[in-house]
Amino acid sequence: MAEIALINLDKGEVVDASETGHGFKMSEAIANYMPMDALWLFTVPVDSKVPPTPSVGDNSFAFRGTKGPARVPVGHWAGDRVVIVDEYCGSAADNFPSDMLEKYPDADPEEDALEFALAHLTHVGLPGYKHGNAGDALFPAGRAWVVRNLTNNWYARADTLVPTKYRCGPDSTEGAPGLGDFIWGQIGGSIAGTDCPGERFDVQTEAALEDGQWVDLSKQKKAFLAESNMHDDIDALRGGGFDDDEEED
Repeated sequence: MAEIALINLDKGEVVDASETGHGFKMSEAIANYMPMDALWLFTVPVDSKVPPTPSVGDNSFAFRGTKGPARVPVGHWAGDRVVIVDEYCGSAADNFPSDMLEKYPDADPEEDALEFALAHLTHVGLPGYKHGNAGDALFPAGRAWVVRNLTNNWYARADTLVPTKYRCGPDSTEGAPGLGDFIWGQIGGSIAGTDCPGERFDVQTEAALEDGQWVDLSKQKKAFLAESNMHDDIDALRGGGFDDDEEED
């Protein structure tokens, strides 16, 4: 698998897996829980609560003695256009929208998309949030959580995507496929061959569905997550796939 990076097209930011300690390639990122850690880029705390300021000094990792870029707050990318690119996906012009490219007039749009991003976008670190299990006041397990696609106005429920025994609020346990893996798969597949790359996601409680017209695609997206688990080898890489005898909600 190729080297990858997670890119915010609206904020002009890039999360380089090699800078966050998750490895270089897609398989390494999955094995090292990068999709689960990236969940907190999109997740909004309940009841307008303010997320904690990212800790300073805890973003270093053991790679060539280097230190990762500054972390961003929880929910920092909620509602922004986000894509995953790799070293084989083609040029920046083929993969990034014109309104983003216009922000970098001195850059060559024919440059490889990954190299373009790493050279010109602002490097940031993941929030580094650790879910507090049942007692987490920002992301309580007792609320019903949903992933919203703000580009196409559909949503998927966590209590459909993830079996109860693996689910804790928006998070998942034991390395099992969860909302972070679901969003990862969605944005990873949203870039190739599209006129408008990058879809917008957030994770909130079901109360957020009251502010518009939404289509429930929970059952269809459950099949997508199951397919991602199989083809991205989440079970093999983490040892955390769903059991064959998983319970049905």
